[in-house]
Amino acid sequence: MRILQILQRPQRRGAEIFAAQLAQNLTEQGHKIKLVYLFPGADTLPFKGQRIHLYASKSNRFWDMYTWWKIARLVRDFKPDIVQANAGDTLKYAGLSRFFFRWKTPLVFRNANLISGFMDSQPKRIFYRLLLSQVHSVASVSELCKQDFQGVFGWKKPIFHLPIGTKFSSHKLGLPVDLENQLGANPFLIHIGSFVPEKNHAGLLRIFRRLNKLFPSLRLVLCGDGPLRTKIEDQISPEIIILGSRQDINTILPHAKALLLPSLIEGLPGVILEAMASKVPVIAYDTGGVSEVVIHGQTGFLIPIGDESQFAETLAEKVLAQRADLFSLTENAFNLVVDRYSIESVSDQFEKFYLNLLNGSDTNSDS
Repeated sequence: MRILQILQRPQRRGAEIFAAQLAQNLTEQGHKIKLVYLFPGADTLPFKGQRIHLYASKSNRFWDMYTWWKIARLVRDFKPDIVQANAGDTLKYAGLSRFFFRWKTPLVFRNANLISGFMDSQPKRIFYRLLLSQVHSVASVSELCKQDFQGVFGWKKPIFHLPIGTKFSSHKLGLPVDLENQLGANPFLIHIGSFVPEKNHAGLLRIFRRLNKLFPSLRLVLCGDGPLRTKIEDQISPEIIILGSRQDINTILPHAKALLLPSLIEGLPGVILEAMASKVPVIAYDTGGVSEVVIHGQTGFLIPIGDESQFAETLAEKVLAQRADLFSLTENAFNLVVDRYSIESVSDQFEKFYLNLLNGSDTNSDS
């Protein structure tokens, strides 16, 4: 197969990292994949194949006919069997390119989030229905996100629950020197995510301040970047370390006491699977598809959304207390990821999904 994967930009965000890993695995299986980036960025994604940068302007993204034309030209020249839009603005650009330039290649939308959290006006719903009129099938990151998508749009076309996958490392490397110097001998909790409203950094800081009163040596490490970073930097104390976007997360995460995810809107975050693969306990709000992998008390700790008091208490009593025994929980989580969420297994599911779509088969659909 020939597949054109459209991404928002080259960035260390879950949607882009997974799309690059998927593209690499499919390439190794013999398929021809090209990654297309809408907007500029530093390209450190794990894909060895061809990348194409369109250099679209975000200020003009609602009427960017030139970039829509460039996508249409790529489709004409590459002749892909499938075009896949991967979250962010990718559906907007791919859908409008197909609408105005009338290319016929099947368009797949990878729904990586709880779509109802973003449909906050009737005009936006109408606009998205126009975009979705160009989509042949949807790959939804979780079962709950799939149901949410169907409910919001009354979706009747094929929609598939296709999760993300993760890679495994058998080696636990030492902490990066810069972080080791900042932490000293102090234990730390970690949050990995973009500085955007749905990640709820403000709530995360409140939760940490509760904990820091009980555990003064505890530190909080924030990995990521985004529009709210400057605002959060103005609110932090010396116990909170902002690292920005990092390529060495796999060397930092295994040393954390826990991964914290108090997001208000989520799909199925890859960082949860990465933490489980590293045998690091996960504490998260019950939103989106999180509950499909974080089973309270068995593979992690699931907190009712917005309950900051319970979030802090669970961390204190179940993770940070001297007598906390997390061996069974982290082993359960690790085994779950190995069994269901390896990148190899998920790539096979996507391959079957594409082939069924091209063959006109609905046998893999769970719509």
